[in-house]
Amino acid sequence: MKNYFFKGTSFLMLALVAMISFTSCDNDDPDDDPVLVEDGLYIQGLGTALDSLSGNGLMSKANNEVTQASRSSLYEMYIAVKGGSEGFNLVNVVGGVAENWGPAADFALVAEGDLDNEEPKSGLWRGSYEISEASFTVTADGLYHVMLDTEIGVVAIAKVEWGLIGGATPGGWSDDTELTESAFDPNTISFNIAEVTILENEYKFRYSGGWKVILDTIVDNGEGKLGVKVNTNFGGALNNLTAGGDNIANAEYAIYAFDMTWTLDGGHIATQTYVKDGEPLAVYPEELYMIGASIGGWDWAANGIQMVPAHSNPHVFWQVVFIESGVADAGFKFSPVKDWIGDFGVNSGDGATDGVWNKGSDNVPDIATSGYYMVVVNLLDETVEVNAPMIYGLGDAYGNWDAAQAATLFTVDNTAKVITSTATTADGNFRMHVAAATLTNGDGNAIDWWQAELAVIGGAIEYRGTGGDQAAVPTTTGQVVTLDFVAGTGTIQ
Repeated sequence: MKNYFFKGTSFLMLALVAMISFTSCDNDDPDDDPVLVEDGLYIQGLGTALDSLSGNGLMSKANNEVTQASRSSLYEMYIAVKGGSEGFNLVNVVGGVAENWGPAADFALVAEGDLDNEEPKSGLWRGSYEISEASFTVTADGLYHVMLDTEIGVVAIAKVEWGLIGGATPGGWSDDTELTESAFDPNTISFNIAEVTILENEYKFRYSGGWKVILDTIVDNGEGKLGVKVNTNFGGALNNLTAGGDNIANAEYAIYAFDMTWTLDGGHIATQTYVKDGEPLAVYPEELYMIGASIGGWDWAANGIQMVPAHSNPHVFWQVVFIESGVADAGFKFSPVKDWIGDFGVNSGDGATDGVWNKGSDNVPDIATSGYYMVVVNLLDETVEVNAPMIYGLGDAYGNWDAAQAATLFTVDNTAKVITSTATTADGNFRMHVAAATLTNGDGNAIDWWQAELAVIGGAIEYRGTGGDQAAVPTTTGQVVTLDFVAGTGTIQ
């Protein structure tokens, strides 16, 4: 039966009629009573706690994930739904008139193989809707995210199973730390974990291993941004969760309990509670890697570059890399593993002083000119340096064992992507090292040259790192060493 809802003077007239006639009429059917709700889109159904229209069932406007701005035709709501045939309807109330919407013939569960790799994986239904008394149904009790866009006529329902993800979490940005779901209750459902180790880094909440639900891929939002997609993650702050918001910063390494509770009348509330100190961490990691579009791409397996540890100075890592300017999604970051666990970058808001940034959570930003750069991470001073590379020759081949001499500074050719030494001045073994402003020891002084040494051995660039003396590299007077850090090779001619 179609229900009608009245506002303003229409309702006043109805009320007067009811007052006159109530003594002669019985009102045994509660469905005949007028229900006053504002215009909007609602969820109502026997499979939920909303067996009649109420303010708690009013859907909210949602941000389009593509633009992270509100879209006037896009709506969403989180709602607990019982599995089975009862389900719910979408109810469109306009001008006091309610119209039930149900699933159209194409509305169906999306096969696992048809999901986008960024969509939630615990169950996703998608398709069209139509005027209908038929209900939207789900297969299992639980919390669900209901989304629809009235302009494109698409609705989606996703099963919600909250988890944690991010550089602060055990799985980094690659794997979710799942939260345990409470018993089903149509008015409140919580997800929690009693103990999880959280690093001093960032994290977000996301559900069912997804970042977004895709309703459309071709709607033109301007500026080349296509599609209509709904965020399936919360960020911002624990006391102000925002769909698709910024990462949440964790200030102190420790073991915490987390709870994400949904209520019908209050939405989501998250808490993070200190439990105990974490196991002592190594002061400095044994390894450090860098990754980013500016140095090849954001795929750890294909693009991760290992940095060189400074000998006897475990707080310092360095590498010479060719950085491309102006690439899409420009920038790069660092991590102690080839994964998004404990990753970091710079504090871009501080800016750089003479090429030296303060360590932070932002990507090292795009650079003005493509070319070779010396990148140094000093974890004691918490700095990241990006400057032109300074490589020096020394040893018997130059008749001089003094480090960082201007006469033996290599020449950088960014067009050919090679770095070339000055000609040797004597027969003898060739030694070389790098230097940089932040390649410093615990006292703040420059580290010894051999603590940042490299050599060309068998046609490859080899780094001393934390190891012992490298193999001797004999040269004759007038020879030149050429280094190709892109290919990892070197020549002596």
